[in-house]
Amino acid sequence: MGNNITYEIEDEDEYLSDDSTISGRGEGEYLNLALESMLQEIVNQETNTMPPVIRKKPDLRVFRHTMMYKEIKALSGLPANSKRPNGRWSLTRGLMKRENGLTGFPSGSFTPSQHRRIANFFVPNKKVDRLMSLDSKIYVCKFNADGSRLITASQDATVRIFDSSRGTYHRIKRLKVRDVNWDILDVDFSPCGRFFAYSTWTDSFLVVPIDSDGGNDCQNYALGVERNGAGMFSVRFSPCDNGRTLIGGCNDSNIYICDRESSQIRALRTQPSFPVDINAVSYVCDQDPNLIVSGCHNGIIKLWDLRCCGGYDHRPAKCQSIFLGHFDGITYIDPRNDGNYVMSNSRDQSIKIWDLRQPTPSNKIRKHPSTPLVEWDYRFSQVPREYYNPTKPLDGDVSVMTYRGHKVTKTLLRAKFSPAVQTGQRYIYTGCSTGRIIIYDVLTGQIKEAVESHRNVIRDLDWHPTRGEIVSSSFDAHVNLIMYKNNPNIRQTTDNVQRPLRRSRRIAHRKGEMDDEGEDDDDEVDF
Repeated sequence: MGNNITYEIEDEDEYLSDDSTISGRGEGEYLNLALESMLQEIVNQETNTMPPVIRKKPDLRVFRHTMMYKEIKALSGLPANSKRPNGRWSLTRGLMKRENGLTGFPSGSFTPSQHRRIANFFVPNKKVDRLMSLDSKIYVCKFNADGSRLITASQDATVRIFDSSRGTYHRIKRLKVRDVNWDILDVDFSPCGRFFAYSTWTDSFLVVPIDSDGGNDCQNYALGVERNGAGMFSVRFSPCDNGRTLIGGCNDSNIYICDRESSQIRALRTQPSFPVDINAVSYVCDQDPNLIVSGCHNGIIKLWDLRCCGGYDHRPAKCQSIFLGHFDGITYIDPRNDGNYVMSNSRDQSIKIWDLRQPTPSNKIRKHPSTPLVEWDYRFSQVPREYYNPTKPLDGDVSVMTYRGHKVTKTLLRAKFSPAVQTGQRYIYTGCSTGRIIIYDVLTGQIKEAVESHRNVIRDLDWHPTRGEIVSSSFDAHVNLIMYKNNPNIRQTTDNVQRPLRRSRRIAHRKGEMDDEGEDDDDEVDF
């Protein structure tokens, strides 16, 4: 690959003397936090290296009938009559049909969906390079919209920007940003590509031009929060106004909307009484600047319409819909960008897909408990056993699909859809507390790849929009590059697998464990 590898060791005395990194916290509090982290690292060193054991198979009975399932199949080049997407495909047969003009295009070339089906056989599965090593935890890594820039943010209050346009990662900027308290929690690129916003443990929106010469031209939009220790866990640019509007989820149960042109900030109050952390906010799609979703510390997802929700300043707002299903807090929300479906990652060790047109009924909402199922501190404690293999869903669960197999501890881990142009959003990829990258097959619910990438929790990762590359950042202070590498030692699966008896298949189908008889052989209608 020839990727540029950067090793940076910061001067410890310089870091400790920077007042901006410790503002708002006492030295004693930092020492206590550091001591607790060190002790817990020792305790969890062995237990966090093992992936969870999931006994229950993914339940596809509801998801198979959704429009999202059918669209992903079509985008991935799979036949419409197949209910069991599998890996059986003949490259020789596909090339022969292309040469004979039977692939769908008059020119004889492959269709975009057929390109994606081929690309989906080469999912990133191995760490091939280390792009950067630091001496501090790396919280964020993210590509811009076209994949030409990669940004990373670490606990040393430094943002690094890489040129990723040509398949190599050369650092072009290193900015020491200001007003960072403890760490940088989130970063987002503006739609125009000329700015990035970051959030931290301060009551401000912070926006920096990409061509900044060192962070001195940072734009600070203060929230005016009247409490100590305010922090913004998630920040997003509006997708439709060229970066004029920002939204952020704060730990005072408010969603803040910032108009950069007028410097006006509105507080959307999401809770009528006790404060609840807003861990994640996101726009529903790139074509609508008014619909947003939020994920709370108590596991509730809410849909908001900024045109009619009210509740600004000190009045409680009214959301459009509420979605129940998670037993514990939300860590991240990623939209499918079609206006209908979103995905959420949670501390209950699951990823769920939601249809925004199917909210939880009001009678179920009134019975929902205000606290998580199990009281535990996800930063230090072990995951409760009840979360790995729950016996029954939460009352009022309206999610259409659930994925389990990764571990969520220590921090707010991210989970995202794979790129639509490259993969048809066939996969969901997420970090894991074991240091692995877990890639789920959306259509089957099974783990496609579990990539050994880091020695500590992977907080953030991003799939390049047009190339089969994943960049991951971890608390082990490394940024790694993951790509597809063929392993010749892996035995290829054959079709000569003995099928269960007809009666066994019929019983399994009745229980929802198997597809309809005869519909798993989709090669006859393949291209």
